[in-house]
Amino acid sequence: MFKFSWRAGFYLLCAFVVATHLLGSNVYAGTIAETAPQLDTIVVTAPTAAATITAADAKKTLRSVPGNISVIDGASYRERVVLGVSDALWGVPGVHAPSGSGQESARVSIRGSGLSSGGVRGLRLLRDGLPLGRLDDLGDSIYADPAGADYIEVFRGANAMGLGVATLGGAINLVSPTGYSHPGGTLRVDGGTHGHAKAAASVGEVFDNGFDFYASASSLRSEGAREHSAQTISRFYGNVGFRFSDTSRGRLHLTREFYKVDMPGPLTWAQLQHNPSQANAGHVAADARIRTHPRWHTAYVHDIDLGNEDHVSLGIFYTGTKFVSPGTSYVSHYDAADYGMSWRHEINRRPGGRENQFVWGGNLGQGRSHDAATWPEYLPPLPFPLSARLATLDARRANLDLFAENTYWARRDLALIVGAQANRSWRRTDNRVASLAAAYFPDGSAAARYSGLSPRLGIVWDVTNDTQIFTNVSRSYEPPNSLSFYTFDGLLKAQRATTAELGTRGGNDDMGWELAGYHSWVTDEILLAADTGNPYLPARAHNARATRHMGLELGIHGRWHPAGLPGYLDWHASYTWSRFRFSDDADYGDNAIPGVSPHVAQLSVLYRHPSGIYAGPGIEMASGWYVDQANSLKAPGYGVVNFTFGYETPDGKFRVALDGRNLTGKRYAALTEYVLDARKMVDKRYFTPGQQRAVFLSLQMGF
Repeated sequence: MFKFSWRAGFYLLCAFVVATHLLGSNVYAGTIAETAPQLDTIVVTAPTAAATITAADAKKTLRSVPGNISVIDGASYRERVVLGVSDALWGVPGVHAPSGSGQESARVSIRGSGLSSGGVRGLRLLRDGLPLGRLDDLGDSIYADPAGADYIEVFRGANAMGLGVATLGGAINLVSPTGYSHPGGTLRVDGGTHGHAKAAASVGEVFDNGFDFYASASSLRSEGAREHSAQTISRFYGNVGFRFSDTSRGRLHLTREFYKVDMPGPLTWAQLQHNPSQANAGHVAADARIRTHPRWHTAYVHDIDLGNEDHVSLGIFYTGTKFVSPGTSYVSHYDAADYGMSWRHEINRRPGGRENQFVWGGNLGQGRSHDAATWPEYLPPLPFPLSARLATLDARRANLDLFAENTYWARRDLALIVGAQANRSWRRTDNRVASLAAAYFPDGSAAARYSGLSPRLGIVWDVTNDTQIFTNVSRSYEPPNSLSFYTFDGLLKAQRATTAELGTRGGNDDMGWELAGYHSWVTDEILLAADTGNPYLPARAHNARATRHMGLELGIHGRWHPAGLPGYLDWHASYTWSRFRFSDDADYGDNAIPGVSPHVAQLSVLYRHPSGIYAGPGIEMASGWYVDQANSLKAPGYGVVNFTFGYETPDGKFRVALDGRNLTGKRYAALTEYVLDARKMVDKRYFTPGQQRAVFLSLQMGF
């Protein structure tokens, strides 16, 4: 099926990177030496930290994107305890990232992407533009550690096309800290309720010979707010950069992660209200958990300045994931590897005296996974040994994305953006299923090829120096992943959507905003739902013929300096309205797609005193949402109050923070299972409790 040589292409790019080292340094320098007059030798030291790209710089650069994007400065969420990516994304409009049971992993969705997924689907997790997870966008948000990011970029939908992503959800890109952006060392210790204890250390350094490095290590242990919800997580992340010349530089990234996370499972609503600390009895009996052995990710990115403000970036990456996960119906032994390459070429010119930027590039990758399902030992043995093999699923996947986008400033205040992405994807699986597991997995082999073209047209208008209006119309394309494309009913179709977006952004530190409305016409949306009363059978994937995703995303922030009061109030507010529905479906009519609250509002207010003291509440309110496609059962809405009190020295070398969560002790569901018709389900355990009342203390020292 895979006729072309992926390894040859991989090695070719490696050779090209080596060649560009020479072109960017020796050859280029040699040309200059031959033509330029000879001067005395001048010693030039490496650039200082001031030469790095900051979150503020990224916001200015992304103002040319004709859609809603957000940049989250890591300094903003490091002021409090960060339990996971859910905390880092808190308050970002249009992003749904609830964390069940107060654990680190979160279910992340943007504009309704992957609503039926238990983790992340249809949304690409990136580090410096390269994938952190599987190539078919199936993964877990635990891979995106906010502590290992200088800042985070959130690209909604096709606004991620400049990164080669054209899915309904878009992309979340972690921009790495370096020796330039984070020189020196930092020690941090967090502790709190439910046995939460975390220690972390980082160090960065820049050397005169062109080298710099950044490294961080952390270890987390938590007993969990619920029975059977303990976590043990350790991470190492580091990168090494080298400037080969003034025009050529590279950076090598290495991540090693170990997870051991117990899974307490969902409860009935009555169980949650009576005692949200209890676990699902079936999950306890099965000792449901996931444990990696460990997880590795490595990448290399090389940047070359070509002159005339032109730029090219080349990247290669490899991710290896291996884990064992006992569940209530079988034990999964999973082993996967994904690797590939990417390139991005930026060309800047001034035709007719007008600014013009043309960007083109591509992503090329391949992956495979081996998943063996065995009989769980907690169930009574049948006429075969315990841990007998139920099924073996050998899946392969490959993607080729080519994209191009042109931004032309027809006037100093008006930009026209035209772009497109072409996608070619391959999926293959070889399933060997025992008769006992025939109801769980389809037997046999299957292969599929998917092709899609996603054009995009947009406009950005600078109404004033600090106010923009933007609009775009785009297509998105999402092939099914290699584990779900082969179903009992045949092969899944690719999910497609056409999205129209209109919005505005602007302001300054005293008052700023982002506001966007969108409407997506989705065809063959991929949904994963439980369709039977048997609680032991897994959810099954299917295509919904037509759905509609509509939403409004509002974020405002500002600083208020009350008269006669030293310091100021730093406030942020967001509101997200979501309307995701079927469209004239044969079974569900125009019912709401379950899994997300239609109305979510978040507000944080911090009073900042000149001495370094800061304190204030964080409030989240959400309306109720449906649990099933039949819209027969709703999860009630909720309101949660948090509070942060901290102190940071003027030089930023010491910080202490006290972080209170859910101070009113609200018992609510943060997540719900996705089912077809709750009335027909035997197992009524749909609700995963949210964060319970907790208090955390954080101490951070820099040197």
